[in-house]
This record gives sequence, structure tokens and C-alpha cells, in this order.
Amino acid sequence: MKTKLLVLLLVASVAGNVAFAVTTVVARRQRAMLPMDRLGLDAAQRSRFTATREQFVQDRGRAHARMRTLRDEFAAETTKPTPDRARMTQLANEMAGVQAEMRPKLIAHLLDMHALLRPEQRGRLADVLRSGGTGGPGMPGCPGAALYPMSAPSEAR
Repeated sequence: MKTKLLVLLLVASVAGNVAFAVTTVVARRQRAMLPMDRLGLDAAQRSRFTATREQFVQDRGRAHARMRTLRDEFAAETTKPTPDRARMTQLANEMAGVQAEMRPKLIAHLLDMHALLRPEQRGRLADVLRSGGTGGPGMPGCPGAALYPMSAPSEAR
């Protein structure tokens, strides 16, 4: 009787672990899908789009890393007994500069994408941008985040 109960528990445990593994894999695939995948690009569009996307993602990654460094320096300044107002202003201006540098790159990327899309896909692009959220810490409201979300701050370091 005890053996049957142990076998039953073992089978139930294995079945539970398999179910957990399957649902985890399915959930990861769903999370990995970029909003950009909702556009329904054909093979030719996807190949032309890849080059412009890679350049923008690299630029955005560098900007994100720079913003993270500046934000850390800004936060460190607030831990001092007497924060340096001039240094804080300088850091804030540098953060604004990084954002200003990214604006024309984002617009150029969106215009390049627009040129690749058919009219119905352009409507889907607008929907992605409307529902996209923020650019993450230090890049609030960046429409590029809707297209290519950044990793969580702990993963990005």
C-alpha cells in the first residue's frame, strides 16, 4: 500500500513539474514576442527592416547605458551631506543632452520604418506606439521603447 502511494506521489510530482516546465516555456515565448511582430512584416520587409533596427537598437542601448551612469552619479550626489548644486545641474543637463541626441535618431528610424510599411501596417505601427509605455528609467516616454523594450535595469548591467 505504501509503495503504491509513493509511486502515485512520484507520478503526480513528475506530472506537475512537466506542466510547470511547459507553461514556463510557453510564457517565455509570449513575452519574447516584440510589439514589432504585430506589424505582420513579410520576408522582404523584415530583411530591410533588420539593418535599420539594429543600428537604432545599438544607439538606444548606448544612450541607455549613458543615462544609467548619469542617473547613478546624480543619485550619489544626493547622498552627500552637502550636494553640489552645480554638479547636479551639470548631470541633469547631460541627461537632457542624451535625450536630445536620441530624438532625431528615433524620428529617422520611424520614417525609415514608415517607408517600408504598407498603409494597413502603418496603422498597426501607430497602435504599437500608442500602447508602448515608457523608455525605462532615464528615458521616459521614448516611443522607441514601444518597439524594442530594454531589459530590466538589473539585467542591463
